[in-house]
Amino acid sequence: MGKQRMIKRCSFGKKLPLRTAVMLIAALWVLSAAGAMADTKLMAVSDLHYLEPSLYRGSDYFLRALRRGDGKATQYGEELMAALYRTVLSERPDALIVTGDLAFNGEQLSHRALAEWFASVEEAGIPVWVIPGNHDINVSEPLGYGDGMVYRVDGTPPEVFAAVYADHLEMGEAGFSYAAKVSDELWVAMTDVAIYQDMAVTPGLFSSRHAAWLEGVLQEARKEGVRVVTATHHGLLAHTELYRDNFVMYGSESMASLCRAYGVKMNLSGHLHIQHIARDDGLADAALGAFCMWPHRYAVVTLREDGTLVYDAKALYGLFLPEGFPDRSREWFAGITADKAKAGLSGIGDEIEMMAEYAARFNLAYFSGTYRKDDPSWTDDPAYALWMSRGNNPFSKYMALVMSEETGDNLRLVIGE
Repeated sequence: MGKQRMIKRCSFGKKLPLRTAVMLIAALWVLSAAGAMADTKLMAVSDLHYLEPSLYRGSDYFLRALRRGDGKATQYGEELMAALYRTVLSERPDALIVTGDLAFNGEQLSHRALAEWFASVEEAGIPVWVIPGNHDINVSEPLGYGDGMVYRVDGTPPEVFAAVYADHLEMGEAGFSYAAKVSDELWVAMTDVAIYQDMAVTPGLFSSRHAAWLEGVLQEARKEGVRVVTATHHGLLAHTELYRDNFVMYGSESMASLCRAYGVKMNLSGHLHIQHIARDDGLADAALGAFCMWPHRYAVVTLREDGTLVYDAKALYGLFLPEGFPDRSREWFAGITADKAKAGLSGIGDEIEMMAEYAARFNLAYFSGTYRKDDPSWTDDPAYALWMSRGNNPFSKYMALVMSEETGDNLRLVIGE
């Protein structure tokens, strides 16, 4: 992939660390890395849902609309991207990959701003590779937000997406599917399964074209003795019964079969917005929590010298965020859940408040990947009995389904040689 080019200064510049600080961090890393083991380190992030600030700044209407959503903290996009930049420099991976839903809703301005941010990361010596999600190309209504109104803005057809991210992807017979050759030991098969040819739709598809392309990559990797991790936007495996339709790609069985045949053990995905690891018959699908939502997850995947592959889900470090930001972001997510929970309840005021607070804590744990079925505090809490007594309530059904399924470690995965 052509990585040599002139890089213009990123429009995020005023939000990012001073250039001297960036150079100092890079220099310290080089010194500390001297003599280190030759591991390959990959950093992955998904579902940025970034909206260029000029398309919503000062719009209370946008905040009200966002409040009715699923918890995206898009209004903090600049702070989040600045913190992610510093996190990438701190982690110092061999590459950064982004598994789709880069833009909030396909706005061309959002993509162009992100491409400049990616250029600044590459200027620091870290390659960036991307694939699209269902919110990136040919989205039906890319919008800007004003005072009590919305207005249509330029969207992003495939040819524009290709031009904007020309330094961060390749286009071939299977859409924007290509092999990101992170090191001599590790490749990432960036597999574009999003459907956007006429108009973007929610599901994903692994077709016969994808299968032919992926098998070719896997054959080449086997010949070269290289480990492969695959990456998609939509899920390769079913994570829960609750999140199956529209989340697992069509044709997933075909892709899983190829992965198993060629010894691929891990797929990195997004789309789910929940930090969750599904495992089935020697194959794992690690769904990254949406970066735009608390606790702003990313993952570090390390291929160790001994052949062990390690996935670690992490959250943005508070040092890289404005003072008080983690609490504000957490309260935003919790408040959205509590409001939705209360909207479907009636009864004694104190009970409703207790149930709404419980719902918020439950959703925070579930989305962040820290909910565990074997933690008795969830069922011992008096609010749990109140929720279960209202079995027809949508949140009661949602919670009961989540609690009926087995849970394991959704933050760390270790795969041996």
